[in-house]
Amino acid sequence: MKEKENPFLKRKEVLVRVFHPGSPTPSKERAKEMIAEKFSCDKEKIDIVYIFSDTGRASTKIKFYIPL
Repeated sequence: MKEKENPFLKRKEVLVRVFHPGSPTPSKERAKEMIAEKFSCDKEKIDIVYIFSDTGRASTKIKFYIPL
């Protein structure tokens, strides 16, 4: 997990890797739910930049922004 605060844009920029063996790549809605639980924020304010699955593996990279 990489986390960077951007005070100029008043947001936190985060890159996480999610492991999901036996299940498909998480949808944007499911990813927002997981992020909201982990970071204790409103899921309506989460801005997902991308969701990339690793080929042949049960892991996905998700980059998103949350307000400070």
